[in-house]
Amino acid sequence: MLSDSTPGPRTDTFWLTCLSLAVGLTMWFWLDLWLGGGLIGGDVYTYYFPQKAFLADALSTGQSPWWNPLVGHGYPFVGESQAGVYYPPTRMLYRLFDLNTAYNLNHLLHYVFAFVACMLLSRELGLSLPGSLLASLVFVYGWFPPRCCLEWAILTGAYLPWNLWLLTRMLRHRDRWSGWLIAPSLALQLLAGHFHLAFITLLAMAGWTAFHLFWPVKAENSGAEKSELRPESSENLQEKTANKHRSRFTLAGRVAGVLVLGFFMAGIQLLPTWQLKQQSQRETSQSEDFNPAYGHLPPNYLSQIAVPWMWYSSAGELAGSLNQPSFLAIDAATNPVEAHLYFGLLPLLLILLAAIPVGRGKTETDRSLRLLGILGLFGLLYAFGWLLPILGEFPGFSFFRGPARYTLLTTLAAAFLAGRGWDLFHTRLPKRLAPLLFAVIFGLTVLDFSWVSQRITYAFMVPETPITLRDKSEVARRLKAESEPARLFAPGQNLVTITGIAATPVYLGIGPAEYFDPELTYPPDESGAPFGASFTDAQIDWLQRAGVTHVLGFAPPPGSRSELEPVWQGIDPFLNAAWGRREPLFLSRLSGSRGRAAWANSPEETADSIRWKDYSATSIDLEVEASSPQTLVLTDLQHPGWKVTVDGKPADSETIDGMYRAVEVPSGSHQVRWEYSPWALRAGFWLSVAGFTIWTAGICLSAKRSSLSTNYSQK
Repeated sequence: MLSDSTPGPRTDTFWLTCLSLAVGLTMWFWLDLWLGGGLIGGDVYTYYFPQKAFLADALSTGQSPWWNPLVGHGYPFVGESQAGVYYPPTRMLYRLFDLNTAYNLNHLLHYVFAFVACMLLSRELGLSLPGSLLASLVFVYGWFPPRCCLEWAILTGAYLPWNLWLLTRMLRHRDRWSGWLIAPSLALQLLAGHFHLAFITLLAMAGWTAFHLFWPVKAENSGAEKSELRPESSENLQEKTANKHRSRFTLAGRVAGVLVLGFFMAGIQLLPTWQLKQQSQRETSQSEDFNPAYGHLPPNYLSQIAVPWMWYSSAGELAGSLNQPSFLAIDAATNPVEAHLYFGLLPLLLILLAAIPVGRGKTETDRSLRLLGILGLFGLLYAFGWLLPILGEFPGFSFFRGPARYTLLTTLAAAFLAGRGWDLFHTRLPKRLAPLLFAVIFGLTVLDFSWVSQRITYAFMVPETPITLRDKSEVARRLKAESEPARLFAPGQNLVTITGIAATPVYLGIGPAEYFDPELTYPPDESGAPFGASFTDAQIDWLQRAGVTHVLGFAPPPGSRSELEPVWQGIDPFLNAAWGRREPLFLSRLSGSRGRAAWANSPEETADSIRWKDYSATSIDLEVEASSPQTLVLTDLQHPGWKVTVDGKPADSETIDGMYRAVEVPSGSHQVRWEYSPWALRAGFWLSVAGFTIWTAGICLSAKRSSLSTNYSQK
């Protein structure tokens, strides 16, 4: 469907314009990524690169990346979800390219996809080609660039306009093929990583479906048409009404069916995540770290859409300002990235221009934009946190932090209103002036978003990225040369694991509850000394029991600690670059530690009686020699899905010290093997197989019926 007053361009013109601008804008906003640079800051090096490095290494060696043994004492890698282990673009890119190139391409391609998807939806809703271009610019580059420190934002958010486009075609045109495509599209959005924006997409699709089915267009009949309708019997009218209701509910059932099918197809991701949630801090509430209200939009910060210079000019102080008590703000912390909402100044004027005509309009375009406005208003109210007391206990709403992420709906609505505003405005302009003025508005808005995205963000582009140096890490080289697997106590949380070395402490959004239990975690450091320069007796005891073999610090180890033996100091090419640090690092060996495996009651015998045969992500093989029946401790996390055998026979896996694995071993020589095979992963695999099978069968059946119907009509 095209604009009411503007004829649509040829298909080749549309695609040439759309793709050229989609790619060109990524070159403007992300040129360093195209040239081999990268992002640094925020969670990029402490969360996403550690995950992607492990995934890339596992794919290159043919291992199953089901469990990540490098972060802390290990965690369910698939269940955590943000790595997107089974997301096809991620698997393909990280198998074909180096780590940095794959990360950049995944980022850039989804920006192109989001722009194209928004163009398709805006054209379907009736915006002109220029209006669609402006709407796509506002949606994609108004909301996503400041959130580039959250990799999943663009990877999953790009599917919102795409899924709404498919749904609109299904509802408006009864297009069965668009309907069938909704299932794999939803599955891809769920497989891509974080589920929050997928949940928001589902809410939008539910509202969109209800609107189109139960708020139909009212035909405005002429007097002659009305007179023709009068003689119709009441029985016929009742029958027509009943048929309409049946048709609507049938279509609603089909929409629900393809959505459920999408969940089935994503089962290989959803079930492992559900299993992890049952064992996570989200379920046990042992940590105050998870607060669903964190990341809200303070109401006074809404003024950023009109007077951005009042806020963005002092971005360094913005976080503190947003966390000050303010009128109507809820009592929870937030940050500038989560709370960001900006449409551009010129688009804002067009939004104001379109507001009244869209509110009064009777065209299908205006009706659709009114629905988007309702969804956008809901997103804004939820972003304030005001609806949390009502909706916060419902499934989905209670699972995620960041209420301000619902402004994704607000930005989509604003973007389309801006596009509609241009369509209404340009009709008043001379034909020769309209293209020139549009180019000026579009160009100034690009510059506007560029200025904002460089100030409101936690991640920045650099022409030379440290990630390309990860294979040159001196710390990793030394630890990989050890005869047994090492575990490092290091700053930067997960960052060191990029090198392939296990490290603690951990940083996980959703993770095993043990990592958030104050009784089991590293005793807090209150000394204020540089990392690695001060340790209490309790901290040393924790490190030894946790199997930490080495300590990496920003300062030499304290001379009073005989347990710490300095082994190296200097500049690590990768770690120093990643931390932006010019001073040397200090590596020490920790004596008296259990290491990665030890006897519970006599750890001093470990060196001669426990030999490592194999250590991989999903299996561990040890050869042990016990002089008497003993308890073998493996200082990896005890978690559902890990099974142990002794000499090939199943044994009971015990939990020691609240979180580590242990098994009873009789005297003599034995082969001990731990293997990871969680039921949720197996069940999820078969659920996905079932979903794809049903989907394929449905498409084949639908195609056959379509063919038979065509042949019948021709006869």
